Amino acid sequence: MEPVKTCKLFGAIRAVLGIKNAIPIIHGPVGCSYHTQYLLSLRSARNIRILTTAMEQEDVVFGAEDKLEAVIRKADDNYHPSLIAILTSCASSIIGEDVERVVKTVNDQINAKILVVNAGGFEGNQTDGYRDCLLALIDLMEDPMSREPSLNLVAQFRGGPDLETLINYFNKLEIPINCVLTSGVNLKQINNASNASLNVSMCEASGLVPCQIMEKKFQIPFLHPILPMGINATSNFFRSICKVLCVEYGIAHLEERYKKIISSYSTFLSGKKVAIVAGSTRAIPLTEFVSELGMEPVLVCLDLLGQFTNRKIREVVENNHIEPVILKEADYQDIHDQMVILRPEFILGGMHEFNLSRELEIPLLDVMHGQELTMGFEGAVAMAENIKKILKH
Repeated sequence: MEPVKTCKLFGAIRAVLGIKNAIPIIHGPVGCSYHTQYLLSLRSARNIRILTTAMEQEDVVFGAEDKLEAVIRKADDNYHPSLIAILTSCASSIIGEDVERVVKTVNDQINAKILVVNAGGFEGNQTDGYRDCLLALIDLMEDPMSREPSLNLVAQFRGGPDLETLINYFNKLEIPINCVLTSGVNLKQINNASNASLNVSMCEASGLVPCQIMEKKFQIPFLHPILPMGINATSNFFRSICKVLCVEYGIAHLEERYKKIISSYSTFLSGKKVAIVAGSTRAIPLTEFVSELGMEPVLVCLDLLGQFTNRKIREVVENNHIEPVILKEADYQDIHDQMVILRPEFILGGMHEFNLSRELEIPLLDVMHGQELTMGFEGAVAMAENIKKILKH
């Protein structure tokens, strides 16, 4: 009744917006474009361009393929994109608009490449949209010319400080990044993504299937480690990659330094009860991280589950000797009720948890915002410092 996730269209748009010089066109009503653009602009503090065919009532009855063709041509003429991504919506999906026919009509008459993603909101959630966009991008990848020691980060949709930190670590380890799908990537890098020697899935729910398909199509092996958030998870993340690529783990000195820094926070944070609300990809390493700080995770709310979610959260719980209440794909009210029962002293979550924080008077740290540093050893210290500051107030 009160889901804490959004629809397939949202995920597809986010994946497209990470591609340089790409423009998404939503074949649907104006609201699909406006509300998504509003939310993403609010979160990123930057202008985001999302075009729409602005389907109206008569279009739902008689079709709007002519509108779609006109918007494609106008987008190509006005903005000169490298890639135009056409995303269906609930309206165009339900009436069965022949998007492929429109694409065939204009394909040789415009300069941009065209990508089509079926993204009707009722067809799935946001991770389905991320995944299906990545699957469509695989069709743009060319046969490998060479297989250099490098890697692709697959389903890495978050840019900002987290991605910058990851890149810095890979530079220290002298491991080239071939392609980041899809944060800051360009069309040429997508074409050449098949040249990597390793794929790393950064989101279990949306990255695993594309990695499996690329392994079958291009013979690229893949890893799906827990995200590098916290000292142990960061160490395990980079050690596993180094092992596969036969590269020395050259950041052990950083690990030891930041272990000592993190241990200094335990005096203040030890025993503090915390609730974690996030997609499984981030909730699992966050659970391990707060345990490193000596905090007690009393509630872990996992959304957007992947194939190995159950195994990973079970390992974290057992290895850290903790016994949190675990909610999977819970409604807002279920989370609210458990908060009332368990009375955590702190919430690690995102924008959606602001109301919970205000109503229950429980401090919140938004770790879902793209401008927050959460990954790597530095991200662990940054989160620990922010938690300490908020709890002191």
